[in-house]
Amino acid sequence: MNLVMLAIGGALGAISRYEVVNLFQKKSSFPFSTLSVNLIGSALLGVVMALFVETQLFYTFFAVGFLGAFTTFSTFSVESMKLIQEHQWLTFILYLTTTLTGSILTFSLTFFLF
Repeated sequence: MNLVMLAIGGALGAISRYEVVNLFQKKSSFPFSTLSVNLIGSALLGVVMALFVETQLFYTFFAVGFLGAFTTFSTFSVESMKLIQEHQWLTFILYLTTTLTGSILTFSLTFFLF
């Protein structure tokens, strides 16, 4: 049953990420779509860890499946490297610090609120 819930959560997370990325299809040197999914995912994971960590099936479905597919460290890495290759240093530093600091802060904020 855990694998089924993981698969369903992962599929829904991937679809949700795809839709969020489509919202940001504007040409911009700043990767707003990846930043958005990672901040939203971190905030939601904070809620899950505060309220549902003991509920294994929900945790597997939502935290591991949905949020695992929704958030994307690999795309963050690719986009960071692209900014470096294009010598967009200010954008790279802003993206790096916003993603890392923002993810930790949004997780912490929702975790402690719930």
